[in-house]
Amino acid sequence: MESERKRNKYFQEIAYFFLQERGAPFFLSSKDLDLIATWEKMGIPLKVVLEGFERTFENRRTKPGLRGKIHSLAFCKLQVIKAFEQYKERKIGTDRRGYERDEKRRKIKDEVQKFLRDVPSTLSYLEDIYAQALRILSRKNVKEEELEQIEAEVEELLFKHSPEKEKELAKKEILEKYSHKEGEEFQSIFKLKLVKFLREKHKIPYISFFYY
Repeated sequence: MESERKRNKYFQEIAYFFLQERGAPFFLSSKDLDLIATWEKMGIPLKVVLEGFERTFENRRTKPGLRGKIHSLAFCKLQVIKAFEQYKERKIGTDRRGYERDEKRRKIKDEVQKFLRDVPSTLSYLEDIYAQALRILSRKNVKEEELEQIEAEVEELLFKHSPEKEKELAKKEILEKYSHKEGEEFQSIFKLKLVKFLREKHKIPYISFFYY
């Protein structure tokens, strides 16, 4: 009974939030309901799904070229999965804890310095961007937007230089876990998984405060 109540709450909260943001029509399609069931089966917490929704709608409001009505939950799928991957990343390790802003800056700076001391030759293309990050982190006042930009550039470089073997492994995992097919959405999720795989494999530090 309790599990059924939680399941109903999961569906209801997601539907309520999405419909409040989207507006009319005030109902979900069968495909939308199937997608919610998929997220529940994957173990994506309610707060993480809503975080993905918030990012999706915020992007629509603030980024040129993305304006227009969001018709279904499928528009939010990429951000939900991205939020879930980041949620899992934050939970790794029992010694991880929240840091205040300046503590986060020092922590990231230490990680970047450690990485720069021994950059593998296969990752030499990251040296300049991490040196730039170190200069920013050496300042007392750091703008989070600057670090977010560096984070985005690191991801682009990793994706651009990734070996074919790693690409094939990432594709295989997506198809096994998410059942996505080729297309724009597949490519977005593929990029996310590939970058995550490379960062874990080579212990490439994150730049954004979000991960600390």
